[in-house]
Order: sequence, then structure tokens, then C-alpha cells
Amino acid sequence: MEKISLDDSTQKVSSGYSCLDSLMDGGIEQGIITELYGEGGAGKSNLAMIYSLSVLKGGRSVIYVDTEGFSTERFLSISKGCTEYLPHMNIYRVKSLDDQYLALIKSDKLIGEKRDSKHSIGIMVVDSFTNFFRMETGKDPSARMEGYEKQLSILSGIALKYKIPVLITNQIYEDVNNNSLEPFGGFFIDHAMKAIYRVEKFRDGTRTLTVDKHRSIAEGHSARFKITDNGITCEV
Repeated sequence: MEKISLDDSTQKVSSGYSCLDSLMDGGIEQGIITELYGEGGAGKSNLAMIYSLSVLKGGRSVIYVDTEGFSTERFLSISKGCTEYLPHMNIYRVKSLDDQYLALIKSDKLIGEKRDSKHSIGIMVVDSFTNFFRMETGKDPSARMEGYEKQLSILSGIALKYKIPVLITNQIYEDVNNNSLEPFGGFFIDHAMKAIYRVEKFRDGTRTLTVDKHRSIAEGHSARFKITDNGITCEV
């Protein structure tokens, strides 16, 4: 049990971009899981890299669990070719749901080992969290729910125990009953998230990041941006 002081301010990881930081009231929070969801190509991985780079610039390390193919070229483009951060970018490419589960277990151990080191872990990213759940448990809801519970419990524990942000990306599916696009995993994943943001792409290349759920920010608020060669640019 840990006593919480109401005087303690919540630490956040800034993106370094005014439109995103203003929307998030400073950045993504430590101690919770934050979800970015949207269609493929909307910009979720770009945002995950931007927050990872922000942590690296602050002198800490990153754990990045990759299920879809991390682009080193894109990361170097966002970091403007700076290679000094690469040794502290711990990227784990997983190839199955079991592999992903083991990666989370090993990540928990690594974060603990590096907790008091100079380059302690400052953020954990899973991009995307639901990729293998869709492929391997698509026709078995009970197995999918059990898998969600196991892995989200590990991620929540990491966020709370080490007081770091955990950022996951998620894809969407079409809810034919409500004629809407929803994050994969539905209520079960949504319930575990303390902050959920929707990423959308429009025909002119503009993106929006919209608050779907947050403990202190009103739902529906959004920021507009475009993806550029070296990151993003805020659009007014």
C-alpha cells in the first residue's frame, strides 16, 4: 500500500508540439495506460515515436514492443538523423501473441533492473497492442478476453509500479449495429484505459487527435496536425 499525497503533481511526457501538449494538458501521464486508436496510416506509430523520442531527449530509455514493423528510417527522420539515442531505444519485435506476452514479462523485469540507473526506462510503448489478438483469437472471444486481462494487468502494473507512462496503439473495426468505427477490444480494453485518443486522417492529409476518454480533459476536444518529413506540424 502506498499513501498518495494530493500535493504531488502528475508528471507528464511532452510531445514537444504545442497543439498536442495543449490538448493533453502537458502530455501523456505517468502511472496509467494511454491508448491511441485509429485506422491504418492515421499516424499512430508516428505519435508513438514522437513520445519515445521526447523521453530519449530527456536522458531516459524507452521500451518499444513492435508487432507491425518498426521503421528505423522513419524514427531517424523524426530524430533528424541523430543516432545517439538508438542505444537507449529498446525495440522488441514480436511475432505471435505468446511472444508478445513474454515481451511484456521481460520488459517488466528490465524496467526494474534499470530503475535506478542513469538511463532508466521513461516510457513503454506497445504498437499495436491488439494486432495478434485480431489474428490469433478472432473466433474465440473467451480466449481473447483472457488474453486481454493477462496483458493489460501486466501493463497496468508496470505503469503503477514504476510510475511511467504506458502507451498502446490500437486499430479499429466497424460496428455494424451502430454504424460506427470503434477501437478493437471494445469495452474490455476501454475500461482499462484512463486516457483514450482517436487519430483520424482526412483527404487533404490533415490529421486530428481527439479526446475520447480522460480523467480531467473534456471529451471531444481535438488538435489538428500534419505529418512531415521530420515529425509533425500543428495546423490551426
